[in-house]
Amino acid sequence: MVQQTTQVDGGKSVQIQKLLASRTFHNTEVLKRLLEYLSRQALTGECDGLKECIIGIEAFGKPADYDTRSDSSVRVHAGKLRQKLEEYYRTEGIGDNLIVSLPKGHFNLEFRTRQQPAESSARRWPLWIALFAAAGALVVLPVTLRHRLPAHWTPEMEEFWSPFLHSGRPIMVIVGAPLFAKTAHSFFRDPSLNDWASVSQSDAVRGVQHALGDRTIVPSFAYTGVGEAIGAFELARLLLPRGRDLTLQMDNSLSWDELTRSDLLFVGPPKSNPQTNELPFRQDFEIADSHVQNLKPRPGEPHTFEEVSRADGSGRERGHALITRFPGLHRAGEILILAGSSTEETRAAVDFVTRPEYVGPFVRYMHAHGGIPSAFQLVIRARFRSQTPIAIERVAFHELK
Repeated sequence: MVQQTTQVDGGKSVQIQKLLASRTFHNTEVLKRLLEYLSRQALTGECDGLKECIIGIEAFGKPADYDTRSDSSVRVHAGKLRQKLEEYYRTEGIGDNLIVSLPKGHFNLEFRTRQQPAESSARRWPLWIALFAAAGALVVLPVTLRHRLPAHWTPEMEEFWSPFLHSGRPIMVIVGAPLFAKTAHSFFRDPSLNDWASVSQSDAVRGVQHALGDRTIVPSFAYTGVGEAIGAFELARLLLPRGRDLTLQMDNSLSWDELTRSDLLFVGPPKSNPQTNELPFRQDFEIADSHVQNLKPRPGEPHTFEEVSRADGSGRERGHALITRFPGLHRAGEILILAGSSTEETRAAVDFVTRPEYVGPFVRYMHAHGGIPSAFQLVIRARFRSQTPIAIERVAFHELK
């Protein structure tokens, strides 16, 4: 019987039954009744010209003379049904091929086939590959990762990312690009120098300039760290399947006017994302040269969260990263900053917010303390092997007033 129905209506009846039996529609009897009624009208071709008063009478048992001007219940339930359908396809229905929606302005259900993620990735990833190549990251990196499946989506992931998914504003991923000194075909960077005035006066830079024949030195922002490149890719891999288009920018190429029009995801420390230092918000933690500084220690908290490097000098053995969320500029939209003093620590910050195994416990912890505030800072500690985070834990949390 199901096979015959599927052949006749293209699987629409089966999809409706799947919606009615889903967790999303659990304990929503009124909305299920409305969904069943609207689906019957759509599948029998009787939805054209469907009026609010008819729905009230036939679906909800309203009296024949009820007045829609004084009773808006049909419109209210239609709005709730629209939201529930959108919620279902963002969460447990993320892989469903057939999408049911209720567009605003009328009561006709619409059915459409989802474009498969593989097709979407094939269309979008080449832009990211080109951008990563221009930023100096290894081109093989996104090519290798492009076929991985999107991260598993959970209710906790939905709750954490909901402000970015539903703000209606474009999302801009801003990747930190550290300052290099460029002369001819050579590049030089001193990690302690992050503005051109300091670079141009540095004895070390002048020594390099002299060794290369006193060539002219100019600033360059042509490269980013591997952790920042992987982080930008992981954010795209997480958010693109949820229907959000992203733009990728380097911090040094952005104007403040551009920053006011988008939700912002900063990837990288203040030394390569200097605009994060000028945001009009007071912070409790900050990224220092090689550690996270606690500006307002609470009882039992250290003043600094120190890093531990490997004995052979090959990178971090243990380090800390800072996750900061603010309301957007002019209190419109959202800002999320994912940063560590090293590129592997920045990658750990991105891992924490894109992996359900970390987001889940954090959201449940916040439920026990009143919910996720609109502004907060979270310090995490990570252990590394070969510059890859292998374990991450939460070590400090401050709500920002």
